Amino acid sequence: MIDDDYTLDEGIEMPQAWWRLGGRIPLTVREHTCRIPGLPLLAYGPEFSGTVLSVYGPRYLDLGHFTTWNAYRPDESSPYRAAFDALRAAHPDTFSTVIGHQLLHMVRRDGPSTVWLALRLTRLTDPIADTLVRVHDQTCPTRIHRWVDLTH
Repeated sequence: MIDDDYTLDEGIEMPQAWWRLGGRIPLTVREHTCRIPGLPLLAYGPEFSGTVLSVYGPRYLDLGHFTTWNAYRPDESSPYRAAFDALRAAHPDTFSTVIGHQLLHMVRRDGPSTVWLALRLTRLTDPIADTLVRVHDQTCPTRIHRWVDLTH
């Protein structure tokens, strides 16, 4: 399934693996899509609804709170960059790379200022959930956990 394919019943029944995340990772909706040939796992920040879920579009897990890093400094290490790299290494060609909104307002020759990961809800499996929990808990400081109420 390409990340832009969407049906109206998506998100009505959550995948079993969703419950294993224990509220660590919020959902977002991809309201707009881009059509870049050969790069279906690339997105721009403004395409997502943030925490608003009552809009039309495919559901994603927003991994930004623990995978955002400054792409202007690719050699700089941080827990966020480590989480980004660990998730992509564990599950290649699974996560969407989101390019921060700063790129849309300011063009720079050396690339986007921030990037992070998002995961289409339909791609979530038990092994991916296990990796998400492990990497999240290893790299995300408790003070910035974005606990989500799973009952709503």
